[in-house]
Amino acid sequence: MSLSLQNQSIQSQIQMSRDLATQPLNVDSSRMNSEGELAQVARQFESLFMNMMLKSMRSANRTLSEGNYLNSFESKMYEDMLDEKLSVELSGQSSLGIADLLMRQFTPDQVTPTYDIKMSKPEAQIFPSERRAAFDTKQQFIDTVLPKAQQVAKSLGIDPKFITAQAALETGWGKHVMFDGNGNNSFNLFGIKARPDWSGKSLTIESLEVSDGIAAPVKSAFKMYENYEQSLADYAKLLTEERYDAVPSSRSIEEFAAGLMKGGYATDPEYGVKLSRVFESVDQTRLAVSQ
Repeated sequence: MSLSLQNQSIQSQIQMSRDLATQPLNVDSSRMNSEGELAQVARQFESLFMNMMLKSMRSANRTLSEGNYLNSFESKMYEDMLDEKLSVELSGQSSLGIADLLMRQFTPDQVTPTYDIKMSKPEAQIFPSERRAAFDTKQQFIDTVLPKAQQVAKSLGIDPKFITAQAALETGWGKHVMFDGNGNNSFNLFGIKARPDWSGKSLTIESLEVSDGIAAPVKSAFKMYENYEQSLADYAKLLTEERYDAVPSSRSIEEFAAGLMKGGYATDPEYGVKLSRVFESVDQTRLAVSQ
């Protein structure tokens, strides 16, 4: 193709792009005589879009060149002509791919892909155990646990209210005692986990553990007892381990909490503060009843 014919083709496409800019685009693929005509319209649309992009870029650049003596009306006119020519030439190379996209969209025999997606409701994760209320009130909890804790507390040389307060903290005043999948009470008042050497029954439940300052749910195995007395006896046995040597003979709830934290009883850094707060509630509730 000679240079003059090439320029005429570009000028023709520029004119068609201008027509597209001033007339609404109404593409009806069923009225196209051939695929070539559809491809031509698609390229013209891409040329128009690219021309708009170039104009936006020019407009942004001109705001930075105000006051420049080279920024004249004639220079702007030549820049607009150059942008139109560039948009036509670049669209002919499918630089943006918009023409190809329009071709796929408006080709009559183009089959729209379908996807067979089956949506199903996710099944709820079921744990083999749960936490439920074993006591109705704080008073009922204290009346049940405190007398049973007295013998254990005597062997450890501490106030039985310390033990009652810790049981209240671990179970939320008996509102979150662990039960197995068959609805059997674990009687685990202190959240004592089942070690490999544990020969009794156990259950698995999700608990919140703090590691490096981050709390995360962890599934662990916990011991099951026949009654609350057995739970208290096992608890007393745990506190006789060397790592809890600061717990026996504690004279205050603060000493008691510090000994538990030192031995690694809980991962919650606020465990001692919470235990002291629960102890005050135990003491106040007990005094209110006795008066």
